[in-house]
Amino acid sequence: MEDRTPPKPRSLMKDAEGHWVRRWTGAEWFGPADAWVRSQLAASGIAVTGDPIPYKIRFWAAVWCYPTDHGLYWFKENNPGQSFEAALVQAMARELPQHVIAPLAIEATRGWLLTADQGVTLGDQPTQVEPLALWRRLVIEYAGLQRDAIPAEKALLASGLTALGPDQLAGTVHGIADWFENLETDHPLAMGDKVGELHRAADNLASWGSRLSGAIPLSLDQNDLHAHNVFAADPAAPFRFFDFGDALWGHPFVTLSCVRDTLVDPDDPDSWAADDPRLTEITDAYLGQWTDLAPLDVLRAELQAALPLHVVHRLVSWHRLLVHADETEAAAWAFSPRHWVAEVIRLFAV
Repeated sequence: MEDRTPPKPRSLMKDAEGHWVRRWTGAEWFGPADAWVRSQLAASGIAVTGDPIPYKIRFWAAVWCYPTDHGLYWFKENNPGQSFEAALVQAMARELPQHVIAPLAIEATRGWLLTADQGVTLGDQPTQVEPLALWRRLVIEYAGLQRDAIPAEKALLASGLTALGPDQLAGTVHGIADWFENLETDHPLAMGDKVGELHRAADNLASWGSRLSGAIPLSLDQNDLHAHNVFAADPAAPFRFFDFGDALWGHPFVTLSCVRDTLVDPDDPDSWAADDPRLTEITDAYLGQWTDLAPLDVLRAELQAALPLHVVHRLVSWHRLLVHADETEAAAWAFSPRHWVAEVIRLFAV
């Protein structure tokens, strides 16, 4: 991997006065974290050559960049709700080395993850490849990751990854609704009457599994799949996926909702139309990786039943973080959990 210029720090946001950002920008936390990074690098014969850069700090994670004599290295600590990522990445590097980047080091109890720079992401690379061909390849290779993850279920769940099979949907959403209901009425995330609607959605999710064929095993949903979470070292190299803080173990087809949301963005004048035939080609390319388990018509019906679950997966991911947030952080990002609560109600509370 060629050397790159160290990145500029991203600006802090409205959660900067909250507990986690203050922690991750304070000397009390930075001292031990910096010492660990330097010791791990030194053990591999790597020397730090410049000041560490606080690249991106939000209440859900802190990412620092270290310039070294072997290129850039990236250090990450997650909010406790997603601290499983370090152990998950380590397990994936062991079980699925063809799909991910092996970390240089992790500290599972503290959720620390240290990884060598991999260059720019797929989304940041100038490319002459037609978007259809690029996204066909991406979903095919991601389906390969999901297929290879199935026999590694035990090892991946041991990291602390959330399991969310069809029989767990209702209980999980009821639990989230209870959490919202127990907030003070003046809390930034107080949902008022929506709590009852969220419980009704959970009731309806109890039978959602009956809409699924049962032919598709549960697997990994990265829950945030887009081109900026993929590395491609060169055109001939396989893609490498990263950033699994939002991940969970559920119906694998839910992932395609992220792909569609990326390609069909009403706020982007260059995005695809919702009825673009290329979306069907990409979908069929993905489903084609599962046709040994069921015919294509069954898989298409399965996909239609699974796609709405994306909003549940996103709500679960936000809830994992918010239970560790203070009110400043909750207020700064309230629009996101409110959006996913509204979407769960819209799709399931009928």
